[in-house]
Amino acid sequence: MIRVMLVEDNQGDALILKEMLKEIYNSQFELVHFKRVDEGLEHVNEDFDIKLLDLNLPDSHGIVTFNTMNTHAPELPIIILTGLNDEDLAINIVSEGAQDYLVKGHIDKQLLSKSIKYSIERKKITTELRNNEERYRLMVEKIESGLFMIDSNNKITYVNNSVAHMLGYSITEMMNQDVFRFIDKSCKKVFKKYLTPDNKNIGQTYELQFLNKDQSPVWVLMSTNPLYNINNEYIGAISIMTDINARKGMEKSIMDAMIEKDKDFFDIMGNMVEAVKPLILEEQVEDFKSKFT
Repeated sequence: MIRVMLVEDNQGDALILKEMLKEIYNSQFELVHFKRVDEGLEHVNEDFDIKLLDLNLPDSHGIVTFNTMNTHAPELPIIILTGLNDEDLAINIVSEGAQDYLVKGHIDKQLLSKSIKYSIERKKITTELRNNEERYRLMVEKIESGLFMIDSNNKITYVNNSVAHMLGYSITEMMNQDVFRFIDKSCKKVFKKYLTPDNKNIGQTYELQFLNKDQSPVWVLMSTNPLYNINNEYIGAISIMTDINARKGMEKSIMDAMIEKDKDFFDIMGNMVEAVKPLILEEQVEDFKSKFT
């Protein structure tokens, strides 16, 4: 059973949509029809699966209609119903968060069916992704291991508190800086090797020497994954690091045993890469900062 909220003041358009829904879902649907925004708002938090929304109603017009309804129920996917004269506006509203738009007079049952199906699926994926981002963001901020991201120009686009603390900088001081500014010049070639497309050591750990704000050496254990968009173009990298300065003088067997205990270091690498992959597919990875701050 699918529950559809329809906010439409034109009774003829509402009847047409109702008949199409009958053909699509037979009796396995419930349509609840409202003619005004204020009427819809009274019921918007009920258990609906999809909202069909006309932009121009007796008590609201244009993008204000969408913003009002979306603000009160952001989890509910919205399909905009528009006339030919409002198509450009509808396209803009889709970019603001509506899932789709349909032009009145050009809707058939196949188009309506696909629009509802894909709108529900896209909204579900977007919501899950947002929840995952928040979960991983909290995880990243709480772990002791450091995490940073760079773009294709080696500029730092995200850095967590642990990295900043390790190197004696504030997050603001590190953001948008060339990452090689913080790496000892004797280790720059090593880091570059892990950014190359033919890198066969993705996910493996390696040692790297950073420089503290006072230019003293900071040895870390690193793991780096290059990132690519859907066109397989390099767009940056994500790296995890943990401070091993205090371990450099230890015997190798002791150091290896201690590294083995740093489970969060390895776990977060896998989790963060999986969290970033959907962003790559959505072509939103360029905006790392907004996703993780």
